[in-house]
Amino acid sequence: MPAKLVFVSLALLVCPAITRAQTSAPPPDMSTDSLRFALYALADDSMGGRQTGELGDWKAQEWIAAQFRRLGLQPAGDNGTFFQVIPFKRVFVDTSSRITIVRTQTTLAVGRDMLPFGGRSTWSLAAVRPVFGGWVDRPDSWLDSTTARGRLIVLAVPDSARNLRQIFGGLAQVRQSPAYKVAAGLAVVGLDRLAPDLLPQFLAGRITTDTTPLPTTGPAPLLLVTPAAGRALLGADPSTARQGQLGDSLSGEIRNLRTPLAYPSRNVVAVLPGRDSVLRREYVSVSAHHDHVGFTGRPVDHDSTYAFNRVVRPMGADSPMRAATPAESSRVQSMRDSLRAAHRPRADSVFNGADDDGSGTVALLEIARTLSRSGGTRRSVLFVSHAAEERGLLGSAWYTDHPTVARDSIVGEVDMDMIGRGNATDLPKGGTTYLEVVGARRLSKQYGDLLEQANATLPTPFVFDYEFDAPGHPLQYYCRADHYSYARYGIPSVSLSRGEHADYHQVTDEPAYIDYRALARVATLARNFVTAVANRDQRPTLDGPKPSDPHVACRQ
Repeated sequence: MPAKLVFVSLALLVCPAITRAQTSAPPPDMSTDSLRFALYALADDSMGGRQTGELGDWKAQEWIAAQFRRLGLQPAGDNGTFFQVIPFKRVFVDTSSRITIVRTQTTLAVGRDMLPFGGRSTWSLAAVRPVFGGWVDRPDSWLDSTTARGRLIVLAVPDSARNLRQIFGGLAQVRQSPAYKVAAGLAVVGLDRLAPDLLPQFLAGRITTDTTPLPTTGPAPLLLVTPAAGRALLGADPSTARQGQLGDSLSGEIRNLRTPLAYPSRNVVAVLPGRDSVLRREYVSVSAHHDHVGFTGRPVDHDSTYAFNRVVRPMGADSPMRAATPAESSRVQSMRDSLRAAHRPRADSVFNGADDDGSGTVALLEIARTLSRSGGTRRSVLFVSHAAEERGLLGSAWYTDHPTVARDSIVGEVDMDMIGRGNATDLPKGGTTYLEVVGARRLSKQYGDLLEQANATLPTPFVFDYEFDAPGHPLQYYCRADHYSYARYGIPSVSLSRGEHADYHQVTDEPAYIDYRALARVATLARNFVTAVANRDQRPTLDGPKPSDPHVACRQ
């Protein structure tokens, strides 16, 4: 052996770190078996739907941290741990609150007859009289401020408003009216339009880090009430009531409470250190969220829900609530009969969240596994399993407001949410190559180009759908995924998803319905993209506008 080669070989033996810093092996393939095994564990009924602040969510955090530790990643949370604890409080309506119609002694209960909204600590309705104030969508039917003063305005909802988003959209203008500003509150006859699966989420309340006392004054609160409660309040059917029609006097109050969470909410954070002695001080972040929406107030029949949603509610919780037509009912019955032929009826009460976002979470772990086995990348890779996404991106917002690495050292962010479905049987334009991409070029055209290039190298590239990235799109996907928490600080960010489907926020979002091959392909794309960004000499060039204030409301 020539002397020079002997010297090099000895140097490599003495300084193995030099080898790791300059070379890496090709990453192993994504394992569908690993993804399946992990998802059946994370989305098991024993996790209770992983609702923020509940035992199942805490168990999920512990499980994810254990996987990071097993893979040899370094903890990057608080105080040398994998956890970043978020000091949340829960603000929720006291479900023992009651409103009574004095003359008839009819009592309206929270969760059964009404759902209150509003942040006041106490909202008294003693001696307040309800009054019919018109229709949500017809300003010409609204009350004048003299008639509305000090009263509970009852508003009817048109048949066209089929879900909560449509109802609340109409209320924005109502709240600017002179009558609203002097009223004791609003009662909107629309609780029957609320999807049953959403009621437990609203009763669970909101999560906040605010510790100031709950206000005693403020804008008039809102009640969403059932049609029966609307009739009880007015003594007449709201759909036929006349403007200004008065109901009998009320008694009672609505109370809001604030308590610490039963179990702490935590972001789970880990790092795979980079190989380059300089670039390892920078990070490419890859993320998903581990929380989901808990469980229902009462069990439902799994197969009936599965069949009904496929026919009547193809986007799950984002579909309008409505009754099935006779033809749809026949299709639902046929599908249910087929399912019943395979097995007996199954009562179900857990929102397992296999796709939302169990799929992204297990992909996060599989990316960590394959990158760690290959020797990593030049830059460090930051793995963040976000908490409280379902509560309004609160976990990712907390992380980016209080990052555990220097915020400016994060050169790019990739978020994965609902990446385990998306075939033609899941959504109308779905298929094996369907993938929704949001935000990739908003801050850096180069960042989006790198994603396209990584996609082009796949054996079967995805066809990117950029529809939901369009400014002003009504579904607001740009503002509804954790990537935005990074983008608001000027970090190039992208959200990858295979779309909403009939099992979105339903008890039927279970591991059995996941396409594990497609999940592995999305995870491969995300890993290859992260690798490409992490191995570049330069960080992605910024050429798009970022918010002047990271805490202003997001604009799609």
